[in-house]
Amino acid sequence: MDVSLWVEDFTAVTNALDALRASGVTDLRAWLAEHPGFVMEAAGWVEVLDVNEATARLLEARGRDEVMGSLSLSRIFLPETAAAFTDELVMFWEGGTRLELETVLKTLRGRHVDVMLTLTRPSPEHSDRVFVTMRDVTAQKASQRALQESEARFRNMADHAPVMLWVTDVTGRSLYLSRSWYEFTGQTEAESLGFGWLGAVHPDDAERAGTVFLAANADHLPFQLDYRLRHKDGRYRWAIDSASPRFGPAGEFLGYIGSVIDISDRKQVEQERERLLVAMDEAIRIRDEFLAVASHELKTPLTPLHLKLQTLARVAQEGRGPQLLERLPADLEVMQRQVKRLSTLVGELLDVTLISGGQLRLEPEPVDLGALLHEVALRFDAESQRTSTPIHTELGEVVGQWDRARLEQAVSNLLANALKYGEGHPVHLRTGRTAEHAWFSIRDEGIGIPAEAMDRIFEKFERAVSERHYGGLGLGLYVTRQNVRAMGGTIDVRSAPGQGATFTVHLPCRVSGESAAGGLAR
Repeated sequence: MDVSLWVEDFTAVTNALDALRASGVTDLRAWLAEHPGFVMEAAGWVEVLDVNEATARLLEARGRDEVMGSLSLSRIFLPETAAAFTDELVMFWEGGTRLELETVLKTLRGRHVDVMLTLTRPSPEHSDRVFVTMRDVTAQKASQRALQESEARFRNMADHAPVMLWVTDVTGRSLYLSRSWYEFTGQTEAESLGFGWLGAVHPDDAERAGTVFLAANADHLPFQLDYRLRHKDGRYRWAIDSASPRFGPAGEFLGYIGSVIDISDRKQVEQERERLLVAMDEAIRIRDEFLAVASHELKTPLTPLHLKLQTLARVAQEGRGPQLLERLPADLEVMQRQVKRLSTLVGELLDVTLISGGQLRLEPEPVDLGALLHEVALRFDAESQRTSTPIHTELGEVVGQWDRARLEQAVSNLLANALKYGEGHPVHLRTGRTAEHAWFSIRDEGIGIPAEAMDRIFEKFERAVSERHYGGLGLGLYVTRQNVRAMGGTIDVRSAPGQGATFTVHLPCRVSGESAAGGLAR
């Protein structure tokens, strides 16, 4: 690279500065600011004593002779050059011996060039000679400006991109994060640069994210990872971070450029899809299990019913009248019990259909809760005697507006369960009321319910015991709860394994018009 050399005589300038000092000027820079014309005037006083060929080339002269014959500093000065010359004058004033600065000159052909100047005085004691070295840095400055413009365009694009963008150096430290990062996380630039961005990553994900990033950085490989990123509102959202390595012209590794995208909505959709798939699998399992149980339960009463009818038909065909009359009452009792069981099973299925379709309708009327429980208990008297499971009652008059059929069904389901699971032990029925609610409870002293099954037993097709030991479709408590809810009430259970169970139903004394008209839409 050419280095321009020349020698200047500053005698006239030195004399002018001495005159200013003698006149009382103490702050030359302030004085020059008030007298801006002095700088260009002083530039004309400088005499160029000698230059090299590089200077002629730099100034686009035909040779040294053209430079020496026509060169005046004011001829090649621009406003930017005048600012640099001001610094040179101040150096003289303060007794300095060396000054390096960057400025702009105008060539003899009018072209502007960026130069790096070094001005040297042999000594500070009134030396009037100045030696100048000058390098053309126009191409370098143009490259720097192009780089700055490119970086400005990148930053503008990054700051307006719909994703968060980032850039690192070779060590992995973050050099730049787009505006969207700060808007999303609420971090400041000081907090996030370097490795500070990890502070916005969920504590459970930060170590893994840092490990993956540093491993990729060591091998100069692309990477992608998911982590939870803290939003400025304090909540964490799922994000996907992906990046590619940057390489220079010679293939040298420069760092990474990457992006962070908020994928919480997509993640939520994926999780919901997974949840639905699990729910679907569970629904299929429950359906298959229910079909198996329903097939068994519906077949169970049909078998003895069919056998009894076959036997009666055969006896009748054989003309054995006395024998037919003798066994008829017992057989009829069995058949009635099985028909009742079938009717209950079919009724439960129909109720589930109505409830699921939101078609359950209520018809409120005055009902004496105590009298209704007494009537239901009487219908179970034969079952109570057959299984040696006595029913004890503490029933008082409790009148309210309810749907009699739905309330009767709820009582029947709960009492049937109490007789089944508490067989051989007393069952207790009680009623009562508060200022606004009526209640009844049915308590057995049977096998009880495990704690983990307390909520589950009120769902469709659920039971706390194996269907192989206790029959039923697993719908009775579900239908009961839906009936109670439809009337604005609640049902709860208290139990422990081996200590029986107590089901308590609370009902408002009057069913609201909305409940009566709309039933239960589920």
